[in-house]
Amino acid sequence: MKEKPTKQEKIQANNLIEEVTEILGPCVKCGMCKSNCPVFKTIREESISPRGHSISLLNKKLEESLFDCTLCKSCERNCPLGIKICDSITKAREALSLKKKNTKQNEEMLKNLEETGNPFGNNPPKGEELFCC
Repeated sequence: MKEKPTKQEKIQANNLIEEVTEILGPCVKCGMCKSNCPVFKTIREESISPRGHSISLLNKKLEESLFDCTLCKSCERNCPLGIKICDSITKAREALSLKKKNTKQNEEMLKNLEETGNPFGNNPPKGEELFCC
C-alpha cells in the first residue's frame, strides 16, 4: 500500500507550489522556451514542453511529465523574460515527492539508494566510485 503524505509534507508541498507560481507568474506563454527543448523536439507534445509545464504548474497541476524534463536549461536561455523554468520544475518535482506521487522509476531509484548507496542498484567494485557528469 502506498504511503500517504503527512500533514507537514502536505504543507511543505503547498509552499513549494506557491514558490513555483511566483517563479512562473511573469510568463507570457510566448513559446520561445520550447524552440530548443530537446524533449519537445523529440516528442512534439505541447504538454511536455516548457510552456506546457508552465501552464500546468500555474494551474497548480502537478504531473509525472515533469520528470521528462532534462533540466538542460535551453528553455531558460531562450526565455525573453529570464524566467528560471528549471527551478520551477525542480520545486514541482520536490512537491510531487512530498505528496508521495513519485514515478515508478523514482521509487526504484530511491530504493536503490537506500539499499546500495547508488541510484543504479549495483555495488561498484572495491576502491571504485560512481561519477556523474
